Amino acid sequence: YKTPPKTKNRLFFIQRNLNQNTIVYDAKLNADGSFQSDPIDAYWLRYGSTGERKELTWLQRTFAYGYSAKRDKKNGTYWVTLTAWDGRKIHLHKDSSGKPVATLTIDGKYARLDYIWVYADNSGTWPKVFHVDLHGTDMLTGRHVFERIKN
Repeated sequence: YKTPPKTKNRLFFIQRNLNQNTIVYDAKLNADGSFQSDPIDAYWLRYGSTGERKELTWLQRTFAYGYSAKRDKKNGTYWVTLTAWDGRKIHLHKDSSGKPVATLTIDGKYARLDYIWVYADNSGTWPKVFHVDLHGTDMLTGRHVFERIKN
């Protein structure tokens, strides 16, 4: 699978076994560097065809790849929940270098979320997810961390 290019605002991406199309999550920042009130730009990179950017449909945002975000008024960061997976909150903030990052606990470690791999079967009316793999970078050691969540 093709990996989306790293950009200054890239948070993480989701890839699936069903095809090469990738859902990308980028931070949306104001001119002063603070997070916008709608802090994430989520969209497709259609690697299965021409590689173009395509917006998520209402159905995709509402039931699969959308998110909700709650601003922490004390520090201007956000707590994010993915629509299809509300098992863990993702903390949207800036790292020590000022780069936007999405962090959460992966395999018991405080980590930057790099990407999510979803293994599913698409033969029914709705896809059936068998497992989700979280891949990240340990914020203390810089090492890769991994956790499989079975459905």
